[in-house]
Amino acid sequence: MRKSCYILLFSSFFLSIMIISNTVAATSWVELKPQEVVDRSEVIITGKYDFTSKPKPSGFVFQGLGFNIKNVYKGDVSEQIITAGIDYNDVGWAEEFQNEEGEFLLLLEKSKDADFLIPVGGPNGMIQVYNGKVEESNDERRAFFEDFLKSQPQKTIEKKVENDNDSQNNNPYLLLYVSTSILVGMAVLILLYRYKRKK
Repeated sequence: MRKSCYILLFSSFFLSIMIISNTVAATSWVELKPQEVVDRSEVIITGKYDFTSKPKPSGFVFQGLGFNIKNVYKGDVSEQIITAGIDYNDVGWAEEFQNEEGEFLLLLEKSKDADFLIPVGGPNGMIQVYNGKVEESNDERRAFFEDFLKSQPQKTIEKKVENDNDSQNNNPYLLLYVSTSILVGMAVLILLYRYKRKK
């Protein structure tokens, strides 16, 4: 019985470590010419990611998040909210940028590694826009995308009011954290009980 308690304790500990640990992936992207990014894109939109939405995994460094569309510049998009890819490594700064009233111009394409659209060439297809101005350190890219926004006809999508039952489940791992904590707690209590009983 003592051996099974130790096995339960160590199993719970390692399970909790596996669940809580995050995998970090580093990627480097080749800088593409702005016109190539536009040509490769199937959908071009502006708007904001919904960082409270449940992430959708893929076979690459992208996760799919809800994206609230403000304007459509290219592609047949009829929904107000779509699932758009974002590099796992970009989530932190992108959320911070949006919290400061920034939004994104996304140039999206299909990928064999994901069942949602992803930015063309990673950061090449994810342009920061603040107060109608493109935020870009590369002058050529900034001028190109500002001209693009001014010259392209845009269409807005009629906003739909939807009840989102998933909004209560903002953290998909919450249930795993709680159940792992309970398992570890039970294993510790069993070991303490057995230890005290032997005395």
